[in-house]
Amino acid sequence: MAEEISTSLLILVVAGIGILLLFLYVSSLERVYERIGFTQTEASTILMLTLFFGWLTIPVLPYGDWWIGISLGGALIPIIVCAILLRSRRAGIAEASIGIVIVATVTYFITRAEPGVGIVADLEFAFAPALAAALFSVSTFWVDIRRAAPLAYLSGVLGTLVGADVLHLQDILATSPPADATGILSIGGANIFDMVYLTGIAAVLLDVLLFWMQKQRSRSGVGLVIHELEMEAEGLPYAKDMTVSPKLKPGRKGRI
Repeated sequence: MAEEISTSLLILVVAGIGILLLFLYVSSLERVYERIGFTQTEASTILMLTLFFGWLTIPVLPYGDWWIGISLGGALIPIIVCAILLRSRRAGIAEASIGIVIVATVTYFITRAEPGVGIVADLEFAFAPALAAALFSVSTFWVDIRRAAPLAYLSGVLGTLVGADVLHLQDILATSPPADATGILSIGGANIFDMVYLTGIAAVLLDVLLFWMQKQRSRSGVGLVIHELEMEAEGLPYAKDMTVSPKLKPGRKGRI
């Protein structure tokens, strides 16, 4: 009896943690859309469309025993968002092209096609495309998150779409669909949990984290501390000759 209670309690705890994580993830989606330049109303609309209609797959092209389709929420809506970012110039074409190539290359080498499953990646490498998109966008726009975040999202979404779904598409089409399946190969079929969708979201969240760390570093003066330690390090002949320059204060009449 005690073992049954312990098992039930463990299941409830795990389920509660899962629900909490899901709530936090869905809550963060609207913030991400706002970060990349959409208003709160626009962000809410995008999120609602994704959640309510995102599981729909639109058949596009027949190929052998397969139908190639595209998921409304997992791929089509993110692609439309990327098109809006490019059209509104929130992300430049040149920077976006480089970011897409970088993320597509990383994604291609960490993913593989598994018959009956789809395009998969090992868990330890699953967030490598998002990290690549975030690092590229931050290195391109180090002091402006308003430009870095849209670039991270666009690079993450389109780069993953190309590297995983497009470049591995032929590998999947070379196999036969499972006997109990409908034969529809859905691009972005896992909706908000698909790698295409997740990479764009995770890349923006990583951007926010990196910019927050940069801001905290500036406030705490870590760079100044490191510089002073280097000046006082042994073996530097000029260290003993260095003096701290006095701070200049304005006079009462504006003279220095």
